Amino acid sequence: MSPTLARLLLLGCGLLLAALLGVWLATPAAPPPPPRPVAEPVPQALLPQVPLPAGSDPQSEALRRAIRNGERIYQRLCYNCHGRQGKGDRNPYLESIGHRPADHTDLADMQKRSDWEIFVAIRDGVKDERGWLVMPPWESVLTPAQIWDVVAYLRHLPRALPPPAQVAAPP
Repeated sequence: MSPTLARLLLLGCGLLLAALLGVWLATPAAPPPPPRPVAEPVPQALLPQVPLPAGSDPQSEALRRAIRNGERIYQRLCYNCHGRQGKGDRNPYLESIGHRPADHTDLADMQKRSDWEIFVAIRDGVKDERGWLVMPPWESVLTPAQIWDVVAYLRHLPRALPPPAQVAAPP
């Protein structure tokens, strides 16, 4: 290849590159996306104030963690039937089949049940006298440790204070 041809080829590539750069710079930028509307805050459910152990010893700290984890699990999986407060009320479907979920805030009733009975009820589910499954088994969803955390939460739920009153937002 002759030096003149190489220079012409290099000059042609440079002009092509300059033309492409000019077109790119002259093209207007895409408009920014429209602003997203501000979503209304989701009201937080009012949860009972479950008492937690106050000690700083390892047992108290472990129990606090278990109760808090049990509360998270309960409020995610159990509230649909038992309610946010754990009273077992306001479930039209279960009432329609003649069953009311357990009231976990009833101290006398909860003291009648052993920890193991509560664990087995959560793990295996609950059937009524007709043999109908009125509470699903959670064994395939929860680990045994998570079930024990729910048991710890249920043991403290009857002593819970009612949730603080919700303050209405100004219109």
